Amino acid sequence: MCAVLKKLRSKLTQSINDIEGERLQDRFKDLGVQPISTAPTRTHVLIAGEVQGLQVVPRAGSPSLEVTISDGSGRAVAVFTGRRRIGGVDPGRRLLIEGVGRSERGRLILVNPAYTIVE
Repeated sequence: MCAVLKKLRSKLTQSINDIEGERLQDRFKDLGVQPISTAPTRTHVLIAGEVQGLQVVPRAGSPSLEVTISDGSGRAVAVFTGRRRIGGVDPGRRLLIEGVGRSERGRLILVNPAYTIVE
């Protein structure tokens, strides 16, 4: 019984961010993807995450849609050049992202990756 109480007590003292991170990691563990926090740069990767934010940013004179995803271990940004919107890609939606990543300002960036909406 002591172990159960310790586990419950640790759950009660966790921060909201820790609880959210665990929830997201549980959602993606069965997809066979690499955690964002350990995804290498300059190598083909397959990651999954929940859309945390969308932002249209001008890049090289044309709009680019930046989609920030999180899997609980870290965050990545998928940049879709020349796009303002992608149907079905909304906050809270789960995505599989496949492409070659690079590090930019401490973030994993994938430019024009292949994506799949996961339901």
